[in-house]
Amino acid sequence: MTPSATSSGRTRMLKADIRELILGPYDKRVMNNTYRAHFAECLIAWALGEQWRLTWQKGWDWAAWDLESESGVRLEVKQAAARQSWDPPKTPKRVPRFDIAPRKGYWTPEGNQWVDIPGRHACIYVFAWHGEVKAELCDQRNAKQWVFHVVPTSVLPEHQKSIGLGALRKLKQVEPCRIGELESAVSRVSVAGATKGE
Repeated sequence: MTPSATSSGRTRMLKADIRELILGPYDKRVMNNTYRAHFAECLIAWALGEQWRLTWQKGWDWAAWDLESESGVRLEVKQAAARQSWDPPKTPKRVPRFDIAPRKGYWTPEGNQWVDIPGRHACIYVFAWHGEVKAELCDQRNAKQWVFHVVPTSVLPEHQKSIGLGALRKLKQVEPCRIGELESAVSRVSVAGATKGE
């Protein structure tokens, strides 16, 4: 084997190793909070289709919302799971809460201008909940195990910083659904008037 061939082979192996290191944390039945958040955003983007884009796809790392449609509808993703990566086989009962705190403003996509407008800047919130607690059944990679609650921003409690799953389900206009129904649920909420961020 020539030196160049050896170098080329090592480069291919290095790339494969790096891919495995990067993707490995997402290929687990129970992900940690950081990776599960990324996974949920990507899962929702996939479900919504080509007309939606993740804001960080074009380098907007500190975006004030997670997805945006071609027509300008802004969507924020919040997620939680009953089973955590550090749990023992018997998972303790958890009461999930989601962050809904209004922000003081946001940076533009270029990252050089602060928009001093307080509030919630998405038009729609999608709360993703993975409720399976049994270790032998739980697989957070399985899209069918997630439940999504689609909510227009306007119905969220104005000054509240977080909301529990029980209170979320009692909100008017909430659309609980599974992955196959998510696109139509988001469309219905958009058509109902959630077309502008606050």
